[in-house]
Amino acid sequence: MWSRWQLWGVVALAFILGILGVRAKWVSDGEAKLRAKMEAQRLKSLERARDIENEVEALDRDTLRNRARQWVRNR
Repeated sequence: MWSRWQLWGVVALAFILGILGVRAKWVSDGEAKLRAKMEAQRLKSLERARDIENEVEALDRDTLRNRARQWVRNR
């Protein structure tokens, strides 16, 4: 049979492993949330870029020239 010290050692080891397991799950959940947030931001940026591209393509030549002049000269 196990001695009292061995039993306490096994209990302490199980406790430590449990704490590490909970911490690993917490870190994993945090990473998943961060990945989801980054993906949402990336999709939002792609949508904005597509909207700007569509807007520029819809402009007539004179309006596009005037807008380009403003962009280049920062007015």
